[in-house]
Amino acid sequence: MIKLQNPIINLSKFSNDEGVYILSPVISKFVDIYLKVREKENRIYSDAELILLPFASSSNPHKNEWDLRAKSFLRFKEYLKTKKQNLNILDLGCGNGWFCGQFSKSFNHHFYCVDVNLTELKQGRKLFNSECIYFIYADIFSLEIPTSLFDIVTVNAAVQYFPDLNKLLNKLITLLSENGEVHILDSPFYSESEAVNAKKRTMGYYSSIGFSEMEEKYFHHTWDELSAFKFEILYQPDSLKNKIKRLLSLKDSPFPWIKITR
Repeated sequence: MIKLQNPIINLSKFSNDEGVYILSPVISKFVDIYLKVREKENRIYSDAELILLPFASSSNPHKNEWDLRAKSFLRFKEYLKTKKQNLNILDLGCGNGWFCGQFSKSFNHHFYCVDVNLTELKQGRKLFNSECIYFIYADIFSLEIPTSLFDIVTVNAAVQYFPDLNKLLNKLITLLSENGEVHILDSPFYSESEAVNAKKRTMGYYSSIGFSEMEEKYFHHTWDELSAFKFEILYQPDSLKNKIKRLLSLKDSPFPWIKITR
């Protein structure tokens, strides 16, 4: 196992709340609505369930979804195995931290789990307490840390909560080391025409569960928005191979895995 180096951010100078480092003023407006929606959808997980993810228990109401997310997780785990050096990994929009929490059991990298959801950050900190994982409350756009810090930045099932993809990616690229990579996983991307219909479906869904205000906080990004960046699709659900797998009832993630570099 690779020897663990010192963390790249001196977090000891920041206050912490139940082990979560606070790097930005705590603002709860979005999170209050988000957590109510998650509760309505039965996505607030017990500690016993969270520690299993993405390998959900049979009683998990979203087990079928998690079975697909587990495939994305395992693909990325194999990818990390190809990296021989010690890595600094930023997991933006980490939620309860299950993604890097699981990786911290297998890899000796530094994992920085960042979100504006203090409730779930605290739960993750409690369950995933490896010395190489850090849970951080921060707004990525107001975060005052040096540039060129991270070898990998992951945005896992979270890019849809950022209104301006161009602004987000440009910010993340400034945080990358020389050969660093941004990875977007388990989030939908659309053509311009598909995005119009997807927005209508989203409006109908949030209205049906009584949270129409959430419509303004969920965004539908298009492939055209990536055109200004150097990107590669590492998993394409619409490839011929994966279409054949679906015909054979071999289910896999419906969302692409996109790598972006400088």
